[in-house]
Amino acid sequence: MYNPKIMEILQNPQNAGMLRGANAIGRADSEICSDIVKFYLLIENGKVVDAKFKTFGGATLIAVCSTTAKMIVGMTVDELINFNINEVLNELGEIAPQKDYCLNLASLALTNAVDDYYKRLEKEANNKE
Repeated sequence: MYNPKIMEILQNPQNAGMLRGANAIGRADSEICSDIVKFYLLIENGKVVDAKFKTFGGATLIAVCSTTAKMIVGMTVDELINFNINEVLNELGEIAPQKDYCLNLASLALTNAVDDYYKRLEKEANNKE
C-alpha cells in the first residue's frame, strides 16, 4: 500500500494541469509501462516562476510529479539542471521499489523541459538577427 504522504497528495495534487505561457515543456514516456509525464514551466529572468504537470500514471507518479513541481518553483535554471530527484523521495518518504522508475521519469521530463527552454532561447536569439 502507499504511504500516507502519497495518499494525501493523491487526494489533493497541487500544480496539476497545463500552464498558459509555458516557455519550457518536457515530456517523458516510460519504457516499463504506459506512464507519461509532461512538465510545463514558466521561466522568467532565469528562474522558474511556475510549474505544472500532466501525467498518465498511478498514485506514486502523481505524487512524485506534484511534489517535484512544488519543489522547483523558485529555482534558477542552473539549480534546476542540478536538481537531485532524490530530494523528492526525501519529501515523500518511502515508495515501493518497483515504483523507482517514477523518479526517473520525472527527472527525464524536467531535463527535456530545460532542453526545450534553451532551444526556445536559441530560436528567439536567431530570430533577432
